[in-house]
Amino acid sequence: MKPDFVLLGDSHTIALEDGAKALGLTPAVLRFGGAGWHDRKFSWGADGFMPRGSAMGTRALARLREEMGVTNIFATGVPVITTVGFHLGQLVGPMGWSDHHIQRSPDDMPQDGLLMSSAFAEAYVLHYRRPHLRLLRRLAKSTRLVVVPPPTIADYGNIPQVRALLIRLMRNEGLDVFDPVENLLSLDAPFPDDLSAGDGNHANAAFGSMVIDALRKAGKL
Repeated sequence: MKPDFVLLGDSHTIALEDGAKALGLTPAVLRFGGAGWHDRKFSWGADGFMPRGSAMGTRALARLREEMGVTNIFATGVPVITTVGFHLGQLVGPMGWSDHHIQRSPDDMPQDGLLMSSAFAEAYVLHYRRPHLRLLRRLAKSTRLVVVPPPTIADYGNIPQVRALLIRLMRNEGLDVFDPVENLLSLDAPFPDDLSAGDGNHANAAFGSMVIDALRKAGKL
């Protein structure tokens, strides 16, 4: 069975999956935890993307190969929506161990804690996310790929700055990034309660439907 699109990523794909199904669409889903993504439990080989060291990811890929009747599910012409590369809980957490704050402007000096320059923040992020950027570039060469950054619900610490930095790095790589907060909500307002799953971290199906519908109207699906 050929799905309408493939969802690739972490737990933030759940809202997109539920939202797509509410719209009557059928996504194929390859999902495993953000910790596994952060730990680079993936590779790229002759058959395209491969989970590596993730039982959840390996099982999901095997199931999709059987359902779709192909070995490389990313070489079928089916568009791919992904949340890969963010996993901000894993990435941003260590910045808070010594209470570091990313500098937002040349005049920005934290009242408490330690200053982290924007240049250092970018070097730190690239240290952990270069493999993810490389994977996304390879996927974009194989199929129609759209990166959907998870929304900032837990607006604390350095999460908004690191999210914005990752979006900029991805766009600099020529990737198609559709930011639902920028395009459909507001970067300056709190995340709406009625679009939250209620766990302080994830969006819900209503948010997912809004994003999938916008992608469909924009001709990205």
